[in-house]
Amino acid sequence: MSTSRASGGDEITAITVVGLGYVGVVVAASLAAAGRRVIGVDRRADVVASLDAGRAPIPEPDLQARIDRARALGTLRATTSLAEAVAASGASLVCVGTPLGDDGKLDESDLIAACEAVASAVPASREHVIVIRSTVSPGTYGRVAARLDAARVSLALNPEFLREGSAVRDLEQPELVVYATEHEAAARFVEALYREQRERLHRTDPATAELLKLVNNAWHALKVGFANEVARVAAPAGVDPFAVMALLCKDTKLNASAAYLRPGLPFGGACLTKDVASLSAHAARHGVEAPLIGAILSSNRAHLDHLVEAVLAHEPRQTAIIGVGFKPGAADVRDSAPVKLVRELLDRGVHVTVADSAVLDARVPPLGLEALRQALGDPRAQAAPSVAHAVRGADVVVVGHPSRADRDALVALRPRVPILDAGGELTRTLSETERALLSPVVLINH
Repeated sequence: MSTSRASGGDEITAITVVGLGYVGVVVAASLAAAGRRVIGVDRRADVVASLDAGRAPIPEPDLQARIDRARALGTLRATTSLAEAVAASGASLVCVGTPLGDDGKLDESDLIAACEAVASAVPASREHVIVIRSTVSPGTYGRVAARLDAARVSLALNPEFLREGSAVRDLEQPELVVYATEHEAAARFVEALYREQRERLHRTDPATAELLKLVNNAWHALKVGFANEVARVAAPAGVDPFAVMALLCKDTKLNASAAYLRPGLPFGGACLTKDVASLSAHAARHGVEAPLIGAILSSNRAHLDHLVEAVLAHEPRQTAIIGVGFKPGAADVRDSAPVKLVRELLDRGVHVTVADSAVLDARVPPLGLEALRQALGDPRAQAAPSVAHAVRGADVVVVGHPSRADRDALVALRPRVPILDAGGELTRTLSETERALLSPVVLINH
């Protein structure tokens, strides 16, 4: 983090950090050690006294060193008076806790109260930026913004991604910094605050920023739970789970990477379903509880059901499905989600025509239309010799895993019916001009 400026361009006299819990004290100390004047605010007098005396209120590597440097620079102080701090600052970073309530939801009452208190304390002649760093649920930005005077207070979200034990390092050397705001004054402040990390700074919309933090931690929790299930299923086979996971993580092209982490169609193919089922059966055979692994196929089925309902919502009499391979660029239809989608729609009385140039262009028998018919495996489905034949008479077009030829044919044909992009593959490849030429293209994996 670096020196920042207020919304009007004037140098901010200080930054208030509201809430001196784990996140707040690390943020306050790091900013102050970097030379920024910081006023920490907390209702707990003992925490304020500790920080004012130069003692870290929590044991965290590097935190005491940052506090020591801030004291040497004279850039850090703490108070229980929010009004005093806000009057002396141009921006407030709100880091108050949002614990889990009895209803299973985040209790954001302290956060909302803190934001309102900050806004009320802003002097009449001043503008102020409020940046929410607390973990919040989707919709919080809007709820808070509705309570603030937008003419004087600019609101932003800046979720934290800090780990206990390395919080200072995570803050000062981030892999990712995300913020969201609907106010340009707040955007200027955040951009200036993270000037030294600008290459890792990403602006998004408030709902995405809110959900990202929750998804981020759910992903970490899932990884921990998965590794522990691996340990349990490895034991009956006499296998060292640490060796399994260490080797798993050696593959950074597929296993420890962004591969498979983009939303799309349900998985399929010759391996994934079979091997997940085999691992789950191994666990069951040995009396090992492995609910995560056991739920993978159920989750995959739930996503297929979601896609089916999204298509049926258009009440189609005839549907064209384009691209039925099990993954992008594949003519292999084994355990293919688009083929399953075909059968589900047929079972619900929808007439379905199918085109897939990759299957039609098969180089080994069966060939052409016969290859597509065998791939579908259901005489009720009509195999079409081209995309043009498939979409003729259809009142909905569903795009599965299209080949380049299928995609280009759709763009050239411009069917005047809804185009439902089941996996997002069409949407990602369309230019603005092409998107304008086609009927509304709707992502249905949302």
